[in-house]
Amino acid sequence: MMAVYLVTLSTGKELVSLSFLLGFPFVAGGVMVAFRPKGAFKSFMGAMAWVVIVMIASLTLSRISGLEGFICIAMACVPILGAGLLGGVIGVTIQRVKADRKTTTGVYLLPLLAVWGLDQIPTEPQFYTISNTIEIAAPVGDVFDFIKEIRDIRPEEIDTRASHLLGVPKPTEALWLVEEDGVTRHSYWGPKVHFLERITRIEPDRRIEWRFEFPEGWAAEGIEDPHVKIGGKYVDVLNGGYLLEPLGKGRTRLVLTTRTRDSSGMGAYARFWHHFFIEDFHMVILDLVKARLETA
Repeated sequence: MMAVYLVTLSTGKELVSLSFLLGFPFVAGGVMVAFRPKGAFKSFMGAMAWVVIVMIASLTLSRISGLEGFICIAMACVPILGAGLLGGVIGVTIQRVKADRKTTTGVYLLPLLAVWGLDQIPTEPQFYTISNTIEIAAPVGDVFDFIKEIRDIRPEEIDTRASHLLGVPKPTEALWLVEEDGVTRHSYWGPKVHFLERITRIEPDRRIEWRFEFPEGWAAEGIEDPHVKIGGKYVDVLNGGYLLEPLGKGRTRLVLTTRTRDSSGMGAYARFWHHFFIEDFHMVILDLVKARLETA
């Protein structure tokens, strides 16, 4: 499996594609079943276990070798394992009914051609607007002043969330700087991540909006996955903003929104991952704002 992966890399084939994420492991699952160790993994469940073992070993090796990051592996493992198991199921079935070579070829080739055909259909970029809300026991003016700049964020102030386990650093500081060309907030996630939020709209006690900028070198090597780079071919984080709504009795509703682009053609599966990472980030910030203001 790793050998085919390396060949795919050398040919420049798109790794973020249905034919790679579904077609390749589908065929690989059948091959693994056909060439499983003699005298071992004889039962149906044993054969499926063999497919899972080989695929997990391949994914682990791709991480250890540095070919893939945790984020890419996490995003790809479900379709890869699912397609591999399906290929394995068909492989075992073919062995048991003793299908001839022509039938076997058709069983694997037709789905593979179908997935490849889907990759050839042009798809329009998808844009997602992702929002999260929190209510804070503090007046709207206090919340507005606080969210502009948050300094010295301690690790213990941030709960460890799923995205952090995949290698996304925790935020450590957001600095509000008035510069000659406007207002910019500099966002730091530890010493290895620094990106910009160019402020595009300010309404005191009501809203702050910005455009994200990720300059060259904004993330240290190893932080950003090589196949899913922000601002790259498949994904981008475009803009965002805070909306503040006074609730009376010294309480405020704070809404944090981020807009993203996806050009992977992965549909609902890509949408899930956009929401997964952005909502994780949103709740880190919203929970921090609430905790600091309500304990001040």
